[in-house]
Amino acid sequence: MSLGIAFRAFFAALGNRKVAEQIRSILEPSAQPPALPAATKTVVVDSTKAIVSAPKPPSRSDAVALLATLQREARLIDLIKENLSAYSDAQVGAAARPCLVQCAATLDRIMGLKPIETTSDGQTITVPESATAARYSWIGEGEGATGKLIHHGWEASRVELPSWTGEAGDATVIAPAQVKRA
Repeated sequence: MSLGIAFRAFFAALGNRKVAEQIRSILEPSAQPPALPAATKTVVVDSTKAIVSAPKPPSRSDAVALLATLQREARLIDLIKENLSAYSDAQVGAAARPCLVQCAATLDRIMGLKPIETTSDGQTITVPESATAARYSWIGEGEGATGKLIHHGWEASRVELPSWTGEAGDATVIAPAQVKRA
């Protein structure tokens, strides 16, 4: 069997420079093969075939993906960036209500938001001894493991951000400019 593999490797290396470099890197670990472009990866299935995988899609920050989702589904950034001083409180409230309802629904759908503590605000709770500062934040002075709950906190039960398949140059685009044809 080894003789057959040796012959296959020989002829594969003879006809394909990348395969030859891979075989050299296996036989001479100290020899550094030429670097492949960062976006591709060569995988040898057997000694006669080399398969080059598709380029890795450009990545997008999870923060940008979340903002893009909130903008697309609730127009959150439009509301935040609007000059609110030109409107009455009633007008701002009327515009904010549907945006906030849609943001809440979107966050529940993609993050599964749930309270960390189910006790009502103002009630006395005992903080578990193993609790981390990320989960429970002590406010004020005092000792012990009990205190009055000021805010129940939030945690995500899942994170299901939409996939992004755009171009690398568009990775920071939150919402496209919209242009009406003349």
